[in-house]
Parts: sequence; C-alpha cells; structure tokens
Amino acid sequence: MMNTTQHETDERLRSLRNAATLPVAMPTDIPPAEPGIPSGADLAPIMDEQGAFTPDWYSRYEELKPYAATLAKFHRPEALAKSYAHLERLKGYPGRDDARRMEAFRLAVGLPPTAEEYSLTRPENTPDEVWDDGMAARLAQVAYEYGIPAPAMAALTESYAGESSQMLQACRQAEQEAIEQADATLQKEWGRRYEDNMQQVGDFLTRIGERAGVDVSALMENPALRANADFARLMLTASSLLQEAPLHTGTPADDKGEAYRIAHDPTHPLHEAYMRTNHPQHRYANEQYDRFAFGRPL
Repeated sequence: MMNTTQHETDERLRSLRNAATLPVAMPTDIPPAEPGIPSGADLAPIMDEQGAFTPDWYSRYEELKPYAATLAKFHRPEALAKSYAHLERLKGYPGRDDARRMEAFRLAVGLPPTAEEYSLTRPENTPDEVWDDGMAARLAQVAYEYGIPAPAMAALTESYAGESSQMLQACRQAEQEAIEQADATLQKEWGRRYEDNMQQVGDFLTRIGERAGVDVSALMENPALRANADFARLMLTASSLLQEAPLHTGTPADDKGEAYRIAHDPTHPLHEAYMRTNHPQHRYANEQYDRFAFGRPL
C-alpha cells in the first residue's frame, strides 16, 4: 500500500517537472496598446471631484498636444461636448444665402472674415489681355460669399491665368498663320504686282481715312483684316474705281470755291497743310486742292 502511494507521488512530481519545461502559450487575441494613450497605472485622473477637468489633462495625449491652446479653454466636459456638437452641426455646407450660418462656418474653418483679405495676386508673367484687377476683385467677392478657402482661390486664380495665357498664345499663333496664308494666296494671285497692289491698297486706305477723320493705321494692322484676302481685293478694286471715275460732291462752282478756301482761307482745315510743304498732311491737302480746282482724280 505504501509502495503504490509512493509510486503515484513520484509520477505526479515527474509530470509537474515536465510541464514546467514546456513553452507557455501566450494569448493572441489581446489588442495592442493604443499609441499615445498612457497605461492605467500612469493615467492620473483627468477630472477632479467636482467633475471639472484637471489642469493640463490633455498634455498626457500626444495627439492632443497641437490643440492645447483650444482645449485649455474648456474647463468642464459638458462645455467640450457642446463645442463638439456645434462643430458637427457646421459640417454641412450652409450656402451663401444663410448669412448667419455662413459667418459661423467661416469662423469654424478659419476662412478670411472679409472679401478684401483674399487679395488675389496677379501671377507672374500673366499678359495684360488675361489679367484684370476688376475681375480679380469680383472673384474675391464670390470666394468670400461662397466660403472658398483663400489658398484654394489663389490656386484657382493661378491655374486660370496659366490656362488663359496658353489660350492667348495659341490664338496669336493661329492669327499669324492665317495672315501668312492670306499673303501667300495674294502673292500667288497677283504675282509680281503683289508689292505694288499692297502699296496701292495702303495709300487708298490712308486717303479715305484722312478724309473721314479715321486713323487707319490700327485698322491696317487688325489681324482679322490682314488675314482676309478678300478685304485686300475689295480695297484694291475700290481704289481702281475711284481712279477711273473720281467721286465729286457738289457742283463745279462749289469745287472751285472749295479750292479757293483751301489756298486762301486760314480757317479752312486744310489751309495750313496746303501752305506748309513740311506739314505731315501737305501732300493730301495739295491733292484735295488739285481735285477741287482741276478735277483731278485721287
């Protein structure tokens, strides 16, 4: 009886020794500790006995440190909860027609409080044809009314200026190509007469412009007209017709009187140009005198 009991005891001791040498299985379902939150042993109370926050309670959490200045304003949990609830209500975009909510929305998300503070700046190397200060002011007003962040509006402005500059450059390139195409067409059509015909068109436009009181220099540089071969053909034909059958206004007696006034009346618009050979319009005044006095064509 004693031998059997001793044997069982030895077996049990041997089993215990074997179990002690086996590796212990660690549980795998324990979640890792959340970063930035201290353990229970290190976590001091964040509220006192009166239910208020303890001083600098937020400093124990790394992710809250950037918001220390804001969190320091809240002394009780209910105040913090109300602020959070208010922010939740502001998540939805209020729209420009709700002035009160839009004002709160601007304050909550840190938008400029006035339209003037958007200050849209003209991007570098933006052509005058693309940028307009009045347009920039109107865009700033729209950005303010609709609650667009100032950096976003500045980025949109820069993008618009860049795209518009590229479009302007492409238009100028297309205009130049159209002008060259029109010139090539007229050179092929007129051959050796091309230079003479173009000079005749220019002289004709200058004369009728002077008579009409119109500065045709800008007109002659207009890309839309320069790129139109038909315009040059029409002006050349008109010039030829007037040379063949000059237009007269009034009776011959009136023409003679007009010639006399050009030569003798200081109040006549062409008198000074007619009398001074170095006057820029002397040639034109002289031609008008000859036309009225002798019926010579322009």
